Amino acid sequence: MDIRKYLDLMQFDPKWMEYGLVPLDHLAELMATYQPGMEEASEHDRNSVFHWWLMRSPSKETLIRLVELSFLDSDQVMASDVRQRIVGSACFDQDVEQSIREGLEQSGSVRGG
Repeated sequence: MDIRKYLDLMQFDPKWMEYGLVPLDHLAELMATYQPGMEEASEHDRNSVFHWWLMRSPSKETLIRLVELSFLDSDQVMASDVRQRIVGSACFDQDVEQSIREGLEQSGSVRGG
């Protein structure tokens, strides 16, 4: 199976590739362990990739893209956990915080005030 097919099967938003945030070595490891049916819990692979990035102290720009990708994810429970971890990142600042706030407002999770 090729990378794009795997990303589609595991419900990664196309923006992961567009933004160049697919860690190919890590994805190869995930693909090597794939067994049919694992797509039913695809959030585990997406969560793994989010955490791969967060363990590398990503730049502010990458954090903002990860925030966006978290709001595009189909599993918002997992994505909310990712956003909480983004808040603890070394490059977290007001711009990243604002991107989280805007995402929450757009998703209807926060009532504007």
